[in-house]
Amino acid sequence: MELHRILRSLEVGQNKLASAAWASDSNCKGGDVSTPGNQLSLSAWHKVQAAMLYHYASLDYLKGLHQMVSELMDGEIDPLINLARAQGRDAVLMDARWGDRNTVQNWANSAWSFLSDFRQSLTRDIALRNMEQYKITGANQCLRGLNEFSMNWATPDEEERIQVILQVISRYARNIDYTMDDWPSSLWHDHGFAYNYPEFSAQFPRIPKFRVRTDVKAENSKIPPRTGVYVSSDDPNAALQFAWTGGGGGKLRPASTFNEIGLDALQQVGRKDLWFDGAKMLAFVQSQKYASFFAGKMIIPGKPDPYLAPSLVARSAFTEIPSNWCFVEIINDEFEDIAVVSEDDSRTINTQERLRVEGGHAFVRAGYWFTPAKAGSRRYFKDGEIMPAFGTDYGVTFWQWDENQL
Repeated sequence: MELHRILRSLEVGQNKLASAAWASDSNCKGGDVSTPGNQLSLSAWHKVQAAMLYHYASLDYLKGLHQMVSELMDGEIDPLINLARAQGRDAVLMDARWGDRNTVQNWANSAWSFLSDFRQSLTRDIALRNMEQYKITGANQCLRGLNEFSMNWATPDEEERIQVILQVISRYARNIDYTMDDWPSSLWHDHGFAYNYPEFSAQFPRIPKFRVRTDVKAENSKIPPRTGVYVSSDDPNAALQFAWTGGGGGKLRPASTFNEIGLDALQQVGRKDLWFDGAKMLAFVQSQKYASFFAGKMIIPGKPDPYLAPSLVARSAFTEIPSNWCFVEIINDEFEDIAVVSEDDSRTINTQERLRVEGGHAFVRAGYWFTPAKAGSRRYFKDGEIMPAFGTDYGVTFWQWDENQL
């Protein structure tokens, strides 16, 4: 089978989902409950994040990974092992120094079991979804195990084909792992979602509509009341998260949001172009304020590459803060064009820009404000108060108006 046909076959799990329900798990589906007293709404970019998380957490997406591993084993690995044995390759691969290290028999006895165990673990993961249990995949462990064993028994073309397929599987599984990982901080941040956005939007030109359930609340570092996606009620720039209730639960982590560098990038580059326009991102890196800060972090000698500017900024643009959360519910059988969602972003950023004040200056509106420069900074400022500035590695402290004034 030609390589492009193999890769096309491996995409079946994803393509099937395009015509299926977004969240096949009944506990992740949207209901018909109204949103009483709703004072939170999703920004355009948050709608895309919610769609991504529900997609990567769905049972169909997990089944797609299982199918990819099965097709690799049954359609590629096993036939290749049989071919190598039939051709008697091991007879010329045995030697006094390495023994059977480079033989197909050694790979079949040792490396093959990593793939088999991986497939079995995915079967268990699929079954556990009925009990609202979610977990990372064993993809990382499987691939690390396979790399320990020689494939010199295969031709260079045969080995390359297997490695390319494994890379596709790794990228696919990574989206599940980022969604389910229990690291203290979320692996999904604003740049991470943007990195996946081009491929995601090409696959799904339409996404479900959502509503924020302010009556379904969750606390930082605690198991949520419902399985699904949650939006921060404390920081309008915080990335969304997925959490669940079964098997001990998947706790909501501290919110990943912009620090001062991230806020400056958001304001100067703009929501729609942030992370996507390399030239604008490079101009931000080379601006007078940040040129010296990023100078020591350039990883490309000679002329800077605009393509690398977004990831360069991303490594210094985020912070983690405690947060309260509200449930994001899918509205059944209602969809919207993802292109329209993207164009709507400009209206969101304009509001955020107006309600942002540098530390050391007086308030522009009495109420609750917070700053990503300090965890737990949210507080009420009265008329005439000066907003404090905190010492950071990159200078200025900016306070943001909290959309939730309760």
